[in-house]
Amino acid sequence: MDDFFRQAHEIYLPAWFAPKASAPFLDYGLTRSISEASGVPEPSLRLLLTILAGYPISILYRLIFLNKTSTIIGESARNTFFLTTGLLMSYYFNSYDIIHPLTTCLGTWIFCRLVGLFAPKNRTFASALSFAFNFGYLLTSYKYTATEDYDICYTMQQCVQCLRMIGYGMDFMDGQPKSSLSKKSNVAAEAVNEKKAVASPLPPPPADNALGTPTPTTATPAPAAAVVVRDKTPISFGRDIALAQLPSLAETIGYAFFPFAFLVGPQFSFSLYKKFISMELFNVPVPASASASAAAAAAAAANGIPQGSLRYATRCFSLGVFYLGLGQRVFIFWWTGKTVLNKYLGIWTIAEGPCVLSGITFNGYDDQGKPEWDGLRNVNPINYEFATSLAQVIASFNMNTNYWAKLYVFKRLRFLGNKNLSALGVLLFLAVWHGTHPGYFFCFGLEFLDMETERRLSTRFGRPINAFISRQQGVANIVLKALWGVINWLLTTSALFFASVPFDLLQWDKSLEATPKKLMVLTASRDLGVYVLVALLGLDIVLSFIMPKKRSKVIKT
Repeated sequence: MDDFFRQAHEIYLPAWFAPKASAPFLDYGLTRSISEASGVPEPSLRLLLTILAGYPISILYRLIFLNKTSTIIGESARNTFFLTTGLLMSYYFNSYDIIHPLTTCLGTWIFCRLVGLFAPKNRTFASALSFAFNFGYLLTSYKYTATEDYDICYTMQQCVQCLRMIGYGMDFMDGQPKSSLSKKSNVAAEAVNEKKAVASPLPPPPADNALGTPTPTTATPAPAAAVVVRDKTPISFGRDIALAQLPSLAETIGYAFFPFAFLVGPQFSFSLYKKFISMELFNVPVPASASASAAAAAAAAANGIPQGSLRYATRCFSLGVFYLGLGQRVFIFWWTGKTVLNKYLGIWTIAEGPCVLSGITFNGYDDQGKPEWDGLRNVNPINYEFATSLAQVIASFNMNTNYWAKLYVFKRLRFLGNKNLSALGVLLFLAVWHGTHPGYFFCFGLEFLDMETERRLSTRFGRPINAFISRQQGVANIVLKALWGVINWLLTTSALFFASVPFDLLQWDKSLEATPKKLMVLTASRDLGVYVLVALLGLDIVLSFIMPKKRSKVIKT
């Protein structure tokens, strides 16, 4: 038995999970030539080209399926289009390693199918199998593919698909008939019931002519009250995501390999995909390509410029040339952390363009009755850049993944009976999901520490300061409000960017090799940040004993 496990670890598992050589008929010569000329690594260039390929494919989809004859094309044909193009794009990016996302997709569907046949009243078992299989497969892939640097290989798609298939299995569990749930509640329904505003039904879209464009009208516009505006939460996971029936295998593969979202997201439910291919999601024209192209161009600028700084900034930590002052060290850390995150802002926005062109991002109507197409937006650059709290950052950065984690992890941990423990569980899950490098755990651990510090200090000091500012009049109110906003922005960005540096360095020894003898950049800055956080938390704990919070008494009448 020991020999079997040793051979499995040394021979069989590496042979299966280790990245394979590219297929001989997949010529990456063009990308290699561009890589040598530009200095951009070939895997990064191939990733970008795969995402950009979504633009012509989405335009082709519009020409074939979104025209005056589109009503006679069934959802099976639409699903076949996405299944075929998604598999082709994945094969270009992964080559023979496409076998891994195919394996997890087929495995998840088979688990759900078998449980549905032999244990239809215990779909929880299918969800548990799906979670263990997908997460275990991802971690095993990390073990046999990880290097000391950021790896761009099949694990990138596997990482995205892991969440998608885990959610697929949980949706299948939540779709179990209520009569057999024995007092188990539907978590997805609870998540929506907790929203502050309940989404209203969409108003009827404007009448279309034979060409699929809105028919001009000279009629008096409807009053504003007649336009019902949808609750602008992400459409990725709505109220009806539970799967009463298991989708077909072809639909499952089309969903998993959706060509505009299989590589870097965004995450969304199978329910949304089903509405999209069945044309239940919208029946108004998708937006002109100009808007998506403009968004992609802006994203390319936001991504390309900081990317150059990123490559030199993080590597400077190992050069041993920075004997700088404290202020300079703090600024280097701040700027490096910003460039680390900006590359994600850029690639997510570029990937959003094909989704917009296809129409899957339809998000209801605005207050003027015009359709909106931001339902799968993964980042809100304005809110992100000017956020004055970490809660605002979370709400505007990797939005759909954060919403996935809230729905499928945070709310499923409610049995812990403590929101802090649930939040810590989510951050631990996300750290492991990203990979096994110590930098990920350091990053998400700091995020939890930052959020707890922010929560305590905002309650202890933020509310009294805001109340004081609100009592001021005229210029004093404007100046103090602006000054307080700048202070909050600096504190928020410093906490965020400080934590993102180990996310990019990955290895713990890289973060520690800059000792006072050599650099004195990482060590001093890192220790300073941790000391400040611990000191602030300690201050609040001490103040909680000296000045306990007053609790209002409820008087019953």
